[in-house]
Amino acid sequence: MRPITRDTLLFVAAAILCYSLTVPIGHYLRSPARGLPYRDSFAASDNSEWSAYGGNWKVQAGVMVNESNERGAKLVTGSQYWRDYILEADIALNSSGDAGLISRVSDPEQGVDAYSGLYGGLRVRDQSLVFGVADHGWNEIVTKVLPYPIIPNTWYHLRMELKGCHVSIFANQDGKTNLVRLDEFLDRCPEQGKIGLRSYDSGGQWKNIRATNLQSLR
Repeated sequence: MRPITRDTLLFVAAAILCYSLTVPIGHYLRSPARGLPYRDSFAASDNSEWSAYGGNWKVQAGVMVNESNERGAKLVTGSQYWRDYILEADIALNSSGDAGLISRVSDPEQGVDAYSGLYGGLRVRDQSLVFGVADHGWNEIVTKVLPYPIIPNTWYHLRMELKGCHVSIFANQDGKTNLVRLDEFLDRCPEQGKIGLRSYDSGGQWKNIRATNLQSLR
């Protein structure tokens, strides 16, 4: 048997040290809590962490504005490992189309419904709160008519709560107490993913975007 040399011992020690450091770092990078809570930096005119897929996005006075009426424009940020979280924002629409929030986003591309994820938003055509699932195609799950009309350039607060495949969406007009709620239990759903903004033939405005780990609130 060949004797164990000093170089061999150093190599083994280095390998063990490298492994002991790599495994915790890997777990940290894949943690569904990393990066949460999140809040946008639009007030500082900073949107550097967001990626656009279509649309014409820019920050104005702390508000993210999409000046394009493109069908299915998206702006995405966050971690692909986020799982159960609350996503909320203030949203204003133009006089047509729909605009809202997307969650558990993966595989985003430019184009209509070119992503996998969940969408909750307001739609002018039928004055409704809308919920659907996208998987590079659109599956509308449920709508609920608002008790008041959607007024262009008026702020509405939208909130999505994700726990497994249980999705709750809340909407109300700024200054009003009427709260519209959708509750859905899906048989299958995207399990994790990023957050984003989406509009369809509408443009739109978003501010006060926040994401909070649902586990941390228990």
